[in-house]
Amino acid sequence: MEGPRLLLLALLCLRAADAMWIANLNITFVRGNYSESHEGELGVFGQDSPLERAAGVLVPADADGDGHFACDPHTNFSVPQGFDDWLALIQRGPRGGCTFTQKILNAVRNGAGGVVIYNYGRDNEVIQMSHPGTGNIVAIMIGNTKGAEIVSQIKRGYQVSMIIEVGKKHAPWMNHYSIFFVSVSFFIVTAATIGYFIFYSARRLRITRAQNRRQNKLKADAKKAIGQLQLRTLKQGDMELGPDGDSCAVCIEVYKPSDVVRILTCNHFFHKTCIDPWLLEHRTCPMCKCDILKVLGVEVDVEDGTISEASMSTVPSSAFQHTEEDSRSGTPSSGYASIRGADERVTDEQEEASAANDDLQLVSSESGLAVEVVPHFENPGFETEQEIHVNEIKS
Repeated sequence: MEGPRLLLLALLCLRAADAMWIANLNITFVRGNYSESHEGELGVFGQDSPLERAAGVLVPADADGDGHFACDPHTNFSVPQGFDDWLALIQRGPRGGCTFTQKILNAVRNGAGGVVIYNYGRDNEVIQMSHPGTGNIVAIMIGNTKGAEIVSQIKRGYQVSMIIEVGKKHAPWMNHYSIFFVSVSFFIVTAATIGYFIFYSARRLRITRAQNRRQNKLKADAKKAIGQLQLRTLKQGDMELGPDGDSCAVCIEVYKPSDVVRILTCNHFFHKTCIDPWLLEHRTCPMCKCDILKVLGVEVDVEDGTISEASMSTVPSSAFQHTEEDSRSGTPSSGYASIRGADERVTDEQEEASAANDDLQLVSSESGLAVEVVPHFENPGFETEQEIHVNEIKS
């Protein structure tokens, strides 16, 4: 129990030391029949001064050089005759000369009932003095302007008296508890900020790593798929090298003999050096957006970034591979050629369909067979086929 009591007493002492008590002053100037009084909160009690009332005639210390400093133990105070109660008026300074305690004790030795110290400078700024060891002597500080005025009036023959009353208590704008509270609050806010930053950074790092793993997985599967796509070397005389030859939709250059092209599953083809980097990043045909991974049995789960890959070995090679003869007959499209030659292919197909109908009618008339022709359906990715169903009818 003794420890907490001492701690509480120390805190109370600190708070008492930090508190500042105002001195209410009543100053009277008398000269013959003339009298003038000034009142106001003009002073501050010292830290070691008792909070008591004091009154008397103000007597400045004899001049010591340029001021009334009272640093010399033999300093004299010229007290007027007939006044037993008097207050010493002392100037603060000089810098490095003596302490407040020395000034107050020199005044007490001469019989002063209280000490009024006026600050140096050119305004009425005051501080709370520290003067340990001065006993029960009342000590206050006033501003330089008011102190210099009093000294000047005394030199002009005025009798100046002062009454010191205890005024209001002014607590400091921040005490030790406030400092502790601000420090703890700052620590909590800083710790919370750092914690949030660490959490946010860790989350971003986890998301970035997951995205990188997903991209690496997709690129690895794209490489496998690209390796199974057909390559073809263009030769002189190929349709793609004729007057109406195709152009690569990626680099916009006309195909030349010995160019190596890669044929995609959608039957579009491009320069190998142009399409391979594109497929690694996008995995789709730049013309029709056909996804080569889906065609080859690789499904991508967009929500969690996982990839379920079907066995590529089970995908028939005929789904995306062509022989050189099939490629020539089917004429894989590079994109520009498929658009430019669309009308020509439709016209050719219509002519072939008409010829087929004429042949079927000729056969029907000769052999007595009824022929039903089912119209063909265009498939831009594969060759056009005609389905002909022949039903034999009894003659």
